[in-house]
Amino acid sequence: MEYFNEYYMQRKAKTITEFYDLINETEKYRLKELNAAVKIEALWRMYRQRKYYLHQQWAISVIKRVYRGYRTRKNFWKLTNMALSHQRKNFFSSAALSIQRIYRGYFSRKYLHDFHARKKYLKYIDGKNQRRLEKMNKYQQQNFVEEQKRQEDYARMEFFKLSTNLHHLTSTKAVPGVYKVLEEVSDFGKHSLKT
Repeated sequence: MEYFNEYYMQRKAKTITEFYDLINETEKYRLKELNAAVKIEALWRMYRQRKYYLHQQWAISVIKRVYRGYRTRKNFWKLTNMALSHQRKNFFSSAALSIQRIYRGYFSRKYLHDFHARKKYLKYIDGKNQRRLEKMNKYQQQNFVEEQKRQEDYARMEFFKLSTNLHHLTSTKAVPGVYKVLEEVSDFGKHSLKT
């Protein structure tokens, strides 16, 4: 056992000297190792942060891309729907205009400018004009007859006035039939003498 104790002591001393040597050596390179460890940690943190930052940038670009696509599709569908609505509105407006135009033409031909109704109306107007012309001709004829009668009466009256004033020139005994013959031939002076 003695051998074991001696071996143990030697080993203990050797271990302690090795330990102190290692500690001294460690202390000698401690600042360098510390700087290296700090550098490694900084590089690791930088790598990790850069990886996180790049992942965040990638996520942001994906979100932006998806949102821009969504917004563009939404605007596209909005514009497409507006264009389609405008196209439908124009189509239905033109169809309504065509229907209105056709109906107005039909209504105009049927009620406002009806050929048969116009022909009937013109026939009625022509008949009315004929009746009016007949009345006017009758009235004109009647006026003409009355005017002739009035002129004849006026001429008889004048003749009677003249003949009554000239009775002293001729005797009725000398020319017995001058007035009598005239009275037998026409009724000249009968009306005017009575009034």
